[in-house]
Amino acid sequence: MDHIANEAEEIYQRLVRKKSVVGVMVFNESGIRTSMDNATTAEMANSLVPLSDLARKTVKDLDPGNELLFFRIRTSKNEMMMGVDEGHLYIVLQDARFIRTQNLQK
Repeated sequence: MDHIANEAEEIYQRLVRKKSVVGVMVFNESGIRTSMDNATTAEMANSLVPLSDLARKTVKDLDPGNELLFFRIRTSKNEMMMGVDEGHLYIVLQDARFIRTQNLQK
């Protein structure tokens, strides 16, 4: 494994250990690394990858010198975070209710 692949694996492992995280997907030219079952991964990927592509294109259209690196969508149940780094697309699905509960306890 090269340095970038090692770093992506470290990020993946750190994310899946978080209590609020429901699932993690990492996409690169070699394929997908996922912590979720195949059906959920396919459903999420089919919806979120095109959304990520559209968001990146929109930022480029608005400002050709700019680049989208990270964005997050929060619903009443989940939070979906997507980030791009060195040829990897990270998608993290988090339980928003868990986060809300943790914030109330502080």
